[in-house]
Amino acid sequence: MIVEGKELVKKYSEHQGLQDVSFSLNEGRIIALAGGNGAGKSTLIRLLIGQEQQSSGEIFFSGERSISYMPDDINFPSALTAEEILQLLAGLKKVSVGEREKVLKRVGLWEFRKQRVSQFSKGMRQRLNLAQSLLGDERLIILDEPTNGLDLLWIAELKIILQEQKQLGKTILFSTHLLSFAEELAEDVLLLHEGKVLMQGSIHKVLKEAKYNHLEEMFIKKVGLANRR
Repeated sequence: MIVEGKELVKKYSEHQGLQDVSFSLNEGRIIALAGGNGAGKSTLIRLLIGQEQQSSGEIFFSGERSISYMPDDINFPSALTAEEILQLLAGLKKVSVGEREKVLKRVGLWEFRKQRVSQFSKGMRQRLNLAQSLLGDERLIILDEPTNGLDLLWIAELKIILQEQKQLGKTILFSTHLLSFAEELAEDVLLLHEGKVLMQGSIHKVLKEAKYNHLEEMFIKKVGLANRR
């Protein structure tokens, strides 16, 4: 276990983001934080990275809180090149030049490294966003909707990259509203709906015990049909 949450509540003035959410994330696993819009995924991520504080409840980290974070969108300085941006971030993380170059190559931006970010497509900016999250040696990598802006080729490549990070001993938590993508990549799932935990644990085990074939099938039958009544 790398992170545990107990009875987390997050209240906003206009709505309640999380309602009595308890969970545990197992170390060395790829975990999907899944659910539809307004499910509470981004709220939970903000609590995990310390951007916000819960209204009540507790979060426990096994050892030091060591997190690398990929937001769903990031406004890089448009006048800088990809190389300059990673150079700045690598300096903050005390990452070597060699590692910085390796990461740029891994996300397919090496040949564009001297190009200003203002000239990048949305997909290229998202790959640079991914690159900055791969810098350093944090134990936990949290990615908020990492498929945003990526084409089919790079969605497939993203799966491979995250598997590579797992093999390096990292724990991966990514949020998504695409349950098919969650099922293809993740071993475990934390599925939220309207600020509550709908299910959690090993995807294979949960589906087998609930007698469903896929997460989408389970979600539609448990949530979709109820909402139509």
